[in-house]
Amino acid sequence: MGRIHYQLKKRIYRLKAYRRKGFGVHSPFTFHLISNVIEAKLQYYAFAVLSPYRKVVANGLKVKMKEKVVEKELVKRFKEEIHVMESSEALDRLQFRLHNFWPTKKPAYFGGGIGFSMLYMAKIDSRIDVTCLGREAIFSKHINNIYKSDVGVTNYKDVDYYSLVRQKPAFDFLVFSERTSSDILTDFLNNIDLLVDEECMILVQNPHRNENLAFFWKQLKQLERFSVSLDLFHLGILIARKGMQKQDYVRKYRF
Repeated sequence: MGRIHYQLKKRIYRLKAYRRKGFGVHSPFTFHLISNVIEAKLQYYAFAVLSPYRKVVANGLKVKMKEKVVEKELVKRFKEEIHVMESSEALDRLQFRLHNFWPTKKPAYFGGGIGFSMLYMAKIDSRIDVTCLGREAIFSKHINNIYKSDVGVTNYKDVDYYSLVRQKPAFDFLVFSERTSSDILTDFLNNIDLLVDEECMILVQNPHRNENLAFFWKQLKQLERFSVSLDLFHLGILIARKGMQKQDYVRKYRF
């Protein structure tokens, strides 16, 4: 998606979005979610722990590029990943608060790249492994040692997406990064009944960033299984929860 088209979508979103904190929402559950989780800007110990490591990871990758450990054709991609990581702290913190709010036993992170957002998922509970799907080996081989040795996060595992589908994992908290491949997005829509629990929360990072993500977000919202959708422009939130009528909201949120 071109930059002009993306900026136009953002302007349209701002015109449609509702600003006031939680008001205009009739569901007590959704009102609580907006007022006390999304808008609350709560602070957690994990934020102070992970914040400095953004620079540690970025510097570690820069050293690898300087020492030419990284293949020449990947330098541009590494620079893009560093930029995303350095500019997405507010998004990762909101994701952490939502994850902390939702009772989770089987979290999953979808996406290529270095996946710094996944660390926030792992910090929720060190006893629970985060299943990582679609992480590219070209990145994980350079970044896993930094995550495990420097950051001290070990409770995550890389799993082949297509072999996992047949196992019916029933994830209850799922995050899709903007780096998720179009093939996985398409297959997920076709096999969603095998992949998600009856009650779950799905986060789609930057759902308006490109056409593949925009289509994926639109298709998920239309499914009857999801009773609540919240479009914050830079983050899409979907909730499947028993006993709730279908509700779709477009909200203004300053990241």
